[in-house]
Amino acid sequence: MNVVTFVLPFVWGAAASFCYALIFNADFKGLLWTPFVGACGWGLYMLLSTLTGSAATAYFAASFCVAAFSELCAVLSRTPATVFLIPGLIPLVPGGGMFQTMRAFVQGDPDTSARIGFTTLSAAGAIVLGIAISSSCAHIVFVLIKNAKVRKAKRKNNARMGG
Repeated sequence: MNVVTFVLPFVWGAAASFCYALIFNADFKGLLWTPFVGACGWGLYMLLSTLTGSAATAYFAASFCVAAFSELCAVLSRTPATVFLIPGLIPLVPGGGMFQTMRAFVQGDPDTSARIGFTTLSAAGAIVLGIAISSSCAHIVFVLIKNAKVRKAKRKNNARMGG
């Protein structure tokens, strides 16, 4: 694997995410971080699909990564996570698989259509599962951090009041 075939997926993922952020009319912070989110997701997908041979595993890990980065960018920039999440997921959308499924179906090849359709649905399910688990984990972490801050403030108040 040469440098071009390794770096090019990152560039295309970043470009697709950036362009979709422009269409979404994202602010400067969104335009700044969204290409990084999309590039990391697509690059991770390409790496894992090559290493594992499992598209569903690669889609799951990449969408988990995109969702986690989106939550982090949302906290750091104080904007909604969807500003980063939706454009960041664009490179992962299995649109080619959907097209191939319909083409095989229209051409009268139901076996190929079913095989490709199942693969595409597996990819879509893995993407959804990765987003759901990552968002749930982020919510749990934020609640734990908030509770820790509240407990610390209560201890400080109790110490100040002598109780």
